[in-house]
Amino acid sequence: MEINNLKMISFRNHKKTNISFDSGLTIIWGKNGSGKTSILEAIYSLSFGKSFRTNNKNDLIKNGDKNFYLKGDFKGKNNSKNTVSLSQDTKGNKKITINEKTIKKRKELFGLNNVVIFSPEEEEITRGSPLIRRNYFDKVFSICSLNYLETLLSYNKLIKQRNTLLKTEKSLEKKEKELDIWDEPLSIKGVSLWLHRKRQMNQIVHFFSKVVKKFDNNLLLDVNYNLKTQKKEDYIKALKNSRVDDIKRGYTSFGPHRDDILFRWDKKKIKNHGSQGEHKLFLALLKVSEHLFISKKTGKTPIFLIDDMFANLDKERSKKLLRFIETFKNKNKEKSQTIITTTNIINIKENGLFSKYDNIKKYHLVENGTA
Repeated sequence: MEINNLKMISFRNHKKTNISFDSGLTIIWGKNGSGKTSILEAIYSLSFGKSFRTNNKNDLIKNGDKNFYLKGDFKGKNNSKNTVSLSQDTKGNKKITINEKTIKKRKELFGLNNVVIFSPEEEEITRGSPLIRRNYFDKVFSICSLNYLETLLSYNKLIKQRNTLLKTEKSLEKKEKELDIWDEPLSIKGVSLWLHRKRQMNQIVHFFSKVVKKFDNNLLLDVNYNLKTQKKEDYIKALKNSRVDDIKRGYTSFGPHRDDILFRWDKKKIKNHGSQGEHKLFLALLKVSEHLFISKKTGKTPIFLIDDMFANLDKERSKKLLRFIETFKNKNKEKSQTIITTTNIINIKENGLFSKYDNIKKYHLVENGTA
């Protein structure tokens, strides 16, 4: 999958920007605040229907304007093409179209134009809460499996309904009876989601282990996920055991929505013990694994979006990591389309990075997103 052209109107600090991309490598460079990351954010938004940087709609609209507009032309296998547009105003009204046909739900974008983003904002995956890690893996698995996505959405809907009951029903007797009713379908979907998640986790962990070994055989990194239960009866029993506490708290405390995935460096949790450089490198290798996993599962090679590669990573590891990324090809022996931002293109030139790409396009952004 590749993006050929991108149009941005009133998006972040871009008043009106049109940019074309090479099928190999595009390097976007300029000072901080010039709008480099916004270009990657726009491509990501056209792939998922939302930003990876913010949930605040007004952050995305250029100051003084009432809405933003994005449009991307994508090309896939056998020269198949699709055009995606996304617009949103200050009131939150959003419109997404695929080939000029309006879609109702973001999930219709999933798997259409796959991207993998590696940016400083993503560092919360290794540093942040269990929710952030769950959301990360849920997104990746939903791209690769419609069945996973549908199971996840159904489970989340049931959890929301059960939590509403826990919070709003005043009669304890009525609440108990209704919980008995909800626990049956919740246990079925919960076990199903757990089994799907475990199966997908085993596969992506396999990719991660291979990537780490290929990058540096001396590194001891691992991703650990434990399945809670595989039986509906055990699930219902656990819900009943936690019911008193759930009623007091007003939310469901047992189930896949409470999972955590542990990241470890030398058998220690990286969240608690990792340095800035270790967090960055762990995330980078996880992102390479994500890229390979999505390519394998979907048959589509994602666009690799790399934002500010040199931040928080020493020069030698940056060079090694970038050269490592250079070596990856899809099953047709073609390199993935890669779009990278940097504040210092001299680093790339002096170190001979990305020299193996036949086609390299460069854009220098100055103030207000203009080239």
